[in-house]
Amino acid sequence: MAVLVEGRVVQAKAKRSTPVFGGPEAVIDTIMRAVTKLDPDGNAVAIGIGMPGPVMPGTGVLPAAPNLPGWDYDVPVGAILTERLGGRPVVVDNDVNVGTLAEHRLGAGMGVDNLLCVFAGTGIGAGLILDGALRRGPRGLTGEIGHSFVAFRDLKSDGPGCGELEDYAGRRSMEQNARWLAEQGEGTVLFDLAEGGRLKSRIWAEAIDAGDALAARLVDEAASALAAAIASAIVLIDLELVVLGGGMAERLGEPFRKRIENEVMERSFTGSSTPVRAARMGDTGGAVGASLLVEDCG
Repeated sequence: MAVLVEGRVVQAKAKRSTPVFGGPEAVIDTIMRAVTKLDPDGNAVAIGIGMPGPVMPGTGVLPAAPNLPGWDYDVPVGAILTERLGGRPVVVDNDVNVGTLAEHRLGAGMGVDNLLCVFAGTGIGAGLILDGALRRGPRGLTGEIGHSFVAFRDLKSDGPGCGELEDYAGRRSMEQNARWLAEQGEGTVLFDLAEGGRLKSRIWAEAIDAGDALAARLVDEAASALAAAIASAIVLIDLELVVLGGGMAERLGEPFRKRIENEVMERSFTGSSTPVRAARMGDTGGAVGASLLVEDCG
């Protein structure tokens, strides 16, 4: 998703699918096409980009992007795009960080100085605001909550997973788990609903509405794993608020949010209360947050 923003108001949008082949060059070409579509005359003074990986702070370099095939070496995304855009400045950050900026300044986290934004989709990412400022860390790794451990040993020692949050709450891993369980003989309508395709967030919601026990169990397990990781973050950092977004969370809606919030409360230390609030910025949040990067750079 790309947006053209003027004075924090979205003037136009363009959406392009992330390429699954071609490595970094294909991804950068796709970004260029989106920018050209929105700004054919090159009037935008600067461009903000959110990338799915730990961008090295202040460099515009993305050293690794596990969700982008072929991206296994350092790529100076900012420098490449600046050159292709005629020298205009390009600011690059992690995609979840820019989504967190949007929620903090314009969405569900407005007015709160210490918050965690958790985005549940294909994987699990998070952004952290401390004392009103986005915390990136020296290597850009802050917020990689999907790779925190929620099991001392893998709870499914005879199936997929190794104990990380994403093994239980990331949509990709949930699909792997569902396939493995179906192969063991458990009944489910998930793959009938998907008609041979991937188990997108919509499919999980439809399966639960249809009373599918396997889907309900895996979604409940995902909620519990998320609650465990969030409760740990709260007691470690003393957070005032958690914002929950991402495609999976949005599709599963209020019951999913409430399920997580209730367990977070049950796990709370000394009875302290930290609400879990639904994200408000939707699918444009990341792109709007990228524009805030430009604003921060003046």
